[in-house]
This record gives sequence, C-alpha cells and structure tokens, in this order.
Amino acid sequence: MKIHIICSSPGMWRNGIPHPASEFYPADRWNEKELDRFKADPAFTVREVDETAENTMTDADFQLRVDAEVKRQVDALKDSLQAGFANAVKDAVADKTAELKAGHDNAMDALGKQLKTANEAVEDLQAKLAAAPKPVAAKK
Repeated sequence: MKIHIICSSPGMWRNGIPHPASEFYPADRWNEKELDRFKADPAFTVREVDETAENTMTDADFQLRVDAEVKRQVDALKDSLQAGFANAVKDAVADKTAELKAGHDNAMDALGKQLKTANEAVEDLQAKLAAAPKPVAAKK
C-alpha cells in the first residue's frame, strides 16, 4: 500500500515539505495527524493505493487522473469564489439601498419641517391680514 498525494498548487508546503502536483509515498511516511492535515486542506487529495494496481497504470492514465482531480478542485474553488462574489455584490447592494433610503428619509423629514414652517408663516400672515384694518375708499 502507498499514499498518493495530489496537490492542486504544486510547490505548496504542508507537513514541513513542498509538494509536487502528484507524489506516491510509502504507507508509513505520514502519521494520522499529518494525513488529517492533508485531508483538511482543499488543495490536497489523499488516496491510499495498491502498489500493483498503480504499477499497471500507464503514464497517460495517471495524468488523466491527476488532471481530473486538479480540475475538480479548481471547479470547487471557482464555485466557492463565485458564491462569495455573489454574496458580496448582494451585501453591497443592500448596504447602498439602505444608505439611499436613509438619505431619502432624512431629506423628506427636512422638507416636511420646511413645509410646516412655511405653512405656519402663511397662516400667520393670513391672520394678520384678516386682523388688519380695511382701507377706506377715497372720496372724490
């Protein structure tokens, strides 16, 4: 039995060493804690493989497997980034909408106060006009 580790970002360090795109290690090379670190990192895929089965695989078959795994990981990352971007846009739109609504509400409040003040001034002037003595018509 061997441990096959596929790294979607060749050169990435994990468990103290940089990793190539794909490497086979003896089954006892990594302890359980180290294997758990690989498995927890989405940039790595860990497979236990039968040595005899891997020895019969052609280089082309092996490369297809590696390419498929790298594509799977890239697609998963792409989907995650797209979802994050969509959420960021949705949040930005919600924030801008709330900001514009608050500005609109504040402007409406200010205009309402100005209208109230203007109406009070008009009522005051109308009351003064009603209370003012009427001009007497001039005699000819």
